[in-house]
Amino acid sequence: GIGGLSCAAMLAKYGYKVTVAEAHDRPGGSAHAFSRRVPGAGTFTFDSGPSLFSGCSSPSANPLRQVLDAVGEAPEWRTYDAWRMYIPEGTFDVRSGDEAAFRREMARLGGDQAASDWARLLEANAPLADLIAAVPPIALRGDLGAALTAGVPYAGKVDPVGALRMLLGGISPSGPFSAVLARAGVRQSSLVYRFFDFLAFALSGLPASDTSAAAVSFMIRELFEPGAVMDYPVGGSQAIADTLVRAVEKRGGRVLLKARAKQVRVEGGRCTGVWLADGSLLEAKLAVVLNMPTWDAAKLVPEDDPAARRALKPGSALDSSAPATPSFMHLHLGFRSDGLPPPEDLGIHHIAIRSWEEKLDARDNAVFVSVPSTLDPEAAPAGYHTLHAYLPATEPFEPWAGLQRSSPEYAQRKEERSQALWAGVEAFIPDIRERVVYQSVGSPLTHARYLNTHRGTYGPALRAGSEAFP
Repeated sequence: GIGGLSCAAMLAKYGYKVTVAEAHDRPGGSAHAFSRRVPGAGTFTFDSGPSLFSGCSSPSANPLRQVLDAVGEAPEWRTYDAWRMYIPEGTFDVRSGDEAAFRREMARLGGDQAASDWARLLEANAPLADLIAAVPPIALRGDLGAALTAGVPYAGKVDPVGALRMLLGGISPSGPFSAVLARAGVRQSSLVYRFFDFLAFALSGLPASDTSAAAVSFMIRELFEPGAVMDYPVGGSQAIADTLVRAVEKRGGRVLLKARAKQVRVEGGRCTGVWLADGSLLEAKLAVVLNMPTWDAAKLVPEDDPAARRALKPGSALDSSAPATPSFMHLHLGFRSDGLPPPEDLGIHHIAIRSWEEKLDARDNAVFVSVPSTLDPEAAPAGYHTLHAYLPATEPFEPWAGLQRSSPEYAQRKEERSQALWAGVEAFIPDIRERVVYQSVGSPLTHARYLNTHRGTYGPALRAGSEAFP
């Protein structure tokens, strides 16, 4: 994935000999693309992973941008400043880099109270936003090493008065963002609370009450900095993975594909290598980095080594009892663009929220849609668009467990469960079903199979302020 490739690229930069073992036939983890040729139309390239990026097309505190700057590589970025939400109150046009436009939309849909709530939230968030501006997120870590990476280098840039205001207000960077909303006096029924509850969910798969305040505050600063734009990599998220692979390989590192890890080798209480599924051994002189969900990493620990098994104790990095988020449903479409608005008006991102009365993680309540070909025309043949819609970590794995992918029952389940995705697309392209020339539905089983992840999960469901990564 992007995290593992970033780690490898940085290690290679600092002179370490690096080998990356990727189980899939292409790098990137969830950030990968695939192509399909349709007779009579041409070749469509589909994004299968993240498509919302910010702070990447120009120097910023975004950790990914800082890694790319450090290793001297970058994909080509296209920028835009607007995306659209379909919410119970109406159509919400979100514009980055223009706080006044956002305030007007809040007032239009949520009334004067929402505009007032937004002003108070900006004020309550300011001390935390200033702290984040002084200490880039890439310098933060969850152990005593933070004193060296964040404390010493940036102590002089932190406003002590602002930091004290933040703490006295009951706000902690590692605590939940709901504390910032509470400090601002924003009620849960306010459109402002609902929007930032959504933003927290989009970042972590968890509501504002369980999402790190630092993460949401960072995004507020990124979104509403004057002139801020959103970014999309030409070639999709696969282009970011390919960029990091170049950074590894140009410094002598290796990226192996179709190289599934089977077991770590433990000698004398330390990892000294990784056995692959084909029987070969990758030896490690310094370290083995397992960039995979904790449940899958735990399976690689040899059961006959007592020291290794102790690493599985509760609270450890390999604690397989950690709670997991649900999985995904995906819908990829290639479709005719005739009669639709031009790409700049159609827009790349659309998000449909069915109800605020239900939790955002309720099944089918939120649908995320991207149309990458509006910014990257090479993703689709002339006269067509590509589209990726998904249910964001809200699809439970249990109803899919035990189904055979070749069975009629599986095909029927996919057809039934894709209807919420179709409905999300129909919010802005009502006749989408008549336009389609290619369609593909992905399920939690697809997610688990291609991403090699436990039950197709998005990752650990760890609550800010009460749980943390070990």
